[in-house]
Amino acid sequence: MTKRLKSIMIIDDNEFDCYITSKLINSHDDTIDIMEFNSSVTALQYLQEFQNDTQKLPNLIFLDIYMPLMDGFEFIEHFNQFSKVLTDYTKICIVSSTIDDYYINKAKLDANVLFTSKPISKEFIASLIF
Repeated sequence: MTKRLKSIMIIDDNEFDCYITSKLINSHDDTIDIMEFNSSVTALQYLQEFQNDTQKLPNLIFLDIYMPLMDGFEFIEHFNQFSKVLTDYTKICIVSSTIDDYYINKAKLDANVLFTSKPISKEFIASLIF
């Protein structure tokens, strides 16, 4: 990533994974604003409301694939229908513990979407932030 990250959104139904990811981010840069959502539906509602306000939007979303109600792929479908302001400003990184090649390849089909395995490593965080 070329621009400095000001805000990161974490979308994961597992609160422990959210906590660990937040701590890793803060260990590299404690000035980054972190938004945590345990529901992809609630996160989409937030993004829809602020889709044209870059002051409220995250630069990056860490998105879990497996979640109740709406999985990560469904989230991306909805996300891509929002304003160009949002889709240009915010990048998505799918985070998953899957070992299923189908889901890994599906995640990598979209060139605008990054992919990393759980747990997120310090090195991966550093590569995005610095």
